[in-house]
Amino acid sequence: MIEKIQRALSKNMLLYASLAMVLGVLAGHYFNLKGISKFIIPIVFMMIFPMMVNLSLSSLKKIKGSVKPLVEAMILNFIVAPLFMWLLSSIFISDPKIKLALMLLSIAPASSMGLGYIGIAEGHMLTGAVIVAFAFLASIFVYPVAGHYLAMGANIPVPIRMVLKNLFVILILPFLFGITVREYIERKHGAKGFLKAKPYFSVMTLTFLYILLFVIFASKANLIIKKYMDIILLLPLAVLFYGITTLTIFFVNRKILYMEYGRHQAVVFTTVSKNVALTIAVLILVFGEEGQYISVFPAIMSIFQTIFLVSYLKLSYKVKSWFEKDKSNEKVVSLVK
Repeated sequence: MIEKIQRALSKNMLLYASLAMVLGVLAGHYFNLKGISKFIIPIVFMMIFPMMVNLSLSSLKKIKGSVKPLVEAMILNFIVAPLFMWLLSSIFISDPKIKLALMLLSIAPASSMGLGYIGIAEGHMLTGAVIVAFAFLASIFVYPVAGHYLAMGANIPVPIRMVLKNLFVILILPFLFGITVREYIERKHGAKGFLKAKPYFSVMTLTFLYILLFVIFASKANLIIKKYMDIILLLPLAVLFYGITTLTIFFVNRKILYMEYGRHQAVVFTTVSKNVALTIAVLILVFGEEGQYISVFPAIMSIFQTIFLVSYLKLSYKVKSWFEKDKSNEKVVSLVK
């Protein structure tokens, strides 16, 4: 029964995700649900924790395999993404402060949902966890330096407490809790017992993903309705930024780095997704009331980001088949040689 529910939630992902978004906007518009955003972090934890159960203490020995994707992710996040965003914002945006807001978004570490996406896509969770940890820690140093030059000499403070809190809630706590639960199940019921329990964790992740989408769009309902013209204007920039970035990673990982599917997905979901909350906090710290206005634009980008990544998530099975095809072709070539 639980396996049927899991397949249904996974197979109809785009349908359920779309319903969650639409219902969120409608609920947020007709009811006062502004305070619902305070539930985002706990829901994110409940989405990521079940995926961390897939990790085991023995799997930590394989951390060396995460070096190549980690280096690629840091280059993408802190060099390629801001350069590409600078190019796009120069074409589509005239206001220099809005450009700055989007540039700061481009160097943000992974969104709180990034690890959850990796787990649902059957990506490499350990690699994703390593990338997220390094990106968050690097942002403490990168934000002030990059922000100083982007804002033409302005002092860009970083809310270190917020960075560390995010790191703890979306990475360290789910990781520790997940490994503890797995070790407990395997000791009490054995490896077979864990395999029986696995579908329950998958259902839990997918359920909280849909709840999270509802909450995010309910909390942004008024922004979506009031700023619909800004949303339309940002659409081409968002499509190009998320689309070309993902296609570039796809090409590089398949044809140049020959990366396996799991680690490829870890790179995609930790570099294409951006932590909007952290970006908004930085903008408000720097620009005060004006920062509240320009932070609307990273918030709008997060709407496109969510829709894009959920759509890409739906295509994971296709992406996986391409990577597996490359792997089988490599085996055939090696046999011929």
